Amino acid sequence: MLAKNEEICKQRIHGFEITDEKLTERGGITLFVRYLESTGIYSLIIPFLEMLKKTKKGTSIGNIFKQIMCFFFDGTSYSLTRFDELAANEAYAESIENNKEAMCSSHTIKRFLGAFRYFIIWRFRVILQKLFIWRLKITKPSIIILNIDSLVMNNDDSEKKEGVKPTYKKVKGFHPLQLSWNNYIIDAIFRGGSVHANHGDAVLKMVRHAVNLIREEYNADVAIMI
Repeated sequence: MLAKNEEICKQRIHGFEITDEKLTERGGITLFVRYLESTGIYSLIIPFLEMLKKTKKGTSIGNIFKQIMCFFFDGTSYSLTRFDELAANEAYAESIENNKEAMCSSHTIKRFLGAFRYFIIWRFRVILQKLFIWRLKITKPSIIILNIDSLVMNNDDSEKKEGVKPTYKKVKGFHPLQLSWNNYIIDAIFRGGSVHANHGDAVLKMVRHAVNLIREEYNADVAIMI
């Protein structure tokens, strides 16, 4: 379920044809909205994030998630005040198949992001893994090549430096561990900058879990390369 029925624009796009008329520069974002629906990601996201809303009133979790994803996909501005501009743009609301009244303000987004806690961030790993299995079942690879590496995140220029630590690249920041397949991140652990790539047994546990997941939910005999 994407969102409450009253949040979705009644005039949805059902076909594409050639036209001589001027097109909106963000017309392609409608295709992105349909892609999100086709992945079934809302059925994964909503149960995990329902606890973030203290009341059923207001914009639904699915609609908030959709608007945040479209915000990043559009990329015109990464300031939260951009949501206020988009909320006042009726054409943009229609392009993402929303009613204008269901558009989020910057304050709505701030409250939503501010409700996140550490244990919820860990639950996102499950979502990444389920999307990974979903893609495997579509592409049906005979060989699965998993890449595991760390990524240094530079936080030197940030005004707030809570939790940052020196990294081996001589900057202060974070050093997450990431497992990927075909350029898709399928698992990740957020860690302090001083933690080295092979710290503890994190790599072993991450790889073991991914392999077991592939064997149990995709194919028990497929070749896996690390």
